Amino acid sequence: MDVNARIGAIVDRLAGELIGLRRTIHQHPELAFEEHETAKLVSGYLGRLGIPHRTGVGRTGVVGLLECNGAGRTVAIRADMDALPIHEETNLPFASKLSGKMHACGHDAHTVIALGVAAVLAELKDQLRGRIKLIFQPAEETLGGAPAMIADGVLDNPKPDVILGYHNWPQLPSGKVGYHPEAVMASSDAFGLTIKGVTGHGAHPHLAVDAIAGAAQFVTQVQTVVSRETAPLNPAVITIGQFIGGTARNVIAGTVELKGSVRTLDPPASQRVEAALRRMLDGLKLGMRLDYTLDYRRLTPVLRNNKEMLQRVLSSARDVLGAGNIVEMPQPSMGSEDFAWFAERIPAAHLRIGSKIDGLDTAIHRSNYDCSDQAIAVGVKVVARAALDLLGASEPSVRHS
Repeated sequence: MDVNARIGAIVDRLAGELIGLRRTIHQHPELAFEEHETAKLVSGYLGRLGIPHRTGVGRTGVVGLLECNGAGRTVAIRADMDALPIHEETNLPFASKLSGKMHACGHDAHTVIALGVAAVLAELKDQLRGRIKLIFQPAEETLGGAPAMIADGVLDNPKPDVILGYHNWPQLPSGKVGYHPEAVMASSDAFGLTIKGVTGHGAHPHLAVDAIAGAAQFVTQVQTVVSRETAPLNPAVITIGQFIGGTARNVIAGTVELKGSVRTLDPPASQRVEAALRRMLDGLKLGMRLDYTLDYRRLTPVLRNNKEMLQRVLSSARDVLGAGNIVEMPQPSMGSEDFAWFAERIPAAHLRIGSKIDGLDTAIHRSNYDCSDQAIAVGVKVVARAALDLLGASEPSVRHS
């Protein structure tokens, strides 16, 4: 029996159990750094497979280490576990039981794909050399889980030679796998801004300094950073997602608080955006008599594939699914992924696993999101085969950016 047939036979045997586990996790979503029950489920499953593992890595993460038959390379596989603060509106029989919390990004499916890969490779370990490091990460949605696990030593003892990640993609038909040849997802910066004026009576604006007027001008002006200061072929997105100010209709607000995000595919572009925001705020300070405080933080870098490793992984995927089912995606996503922190340190590849359900118009982070069951089996087969091939491959060169 060839390797694809062996993997396929194991996956077929496990498919019902994995789908059931995904539905259990889906019914009990947990937000960033709250993934205690999910971590227990992962720990229990790894324990039944006889895979040694640690819990509490990066607060709520789990790391398993599957030792194969003899010395060799270490291949890491990463899956994220957290849910989103979204109220589910699917009417699924396994819908979230927790109001205001939902697996609207498919991390429940990501978790069971990695568990399925663990089961496949545990069954084949006597024919393999090296190690498989299984990383179940918390808090991807807040972009804080990967740094927390790295700080806790997830990439040490042993350090992986390569790392493989993936994300389901409901715009891609189930049964297909997509990829981006280089940049996969954008960097993400976050900022908190307080604009400070002087409170006053609405009838006497000359005796006050209107923070709302200044904040409104800033929100409008900041969009010119994208339209007039950023090259059209070098994308950037600036979003003001929160605007809080004022206490009454007849009181001029003395303070406004704003929160926003910046996404780019180029580190210098991120630096230019921050500089432009500060310049515009200095202009408001001078021209509108306002003061401000700005907290600008870089949350995660651009996620880029290691070209050599990606080609190896794609070769494995084509052998599993056929070349016609491996699709180059037309453009990177301006969303962000903290898998980028792993990819900066270790040669990495990140795949899109098609999860479209025919007749369902949805996307990740929507309240009606659902993931095709077929995506689980496809994900396990492709990732398991890629891990097998990477265990036997020569080491790719590390990309420096």
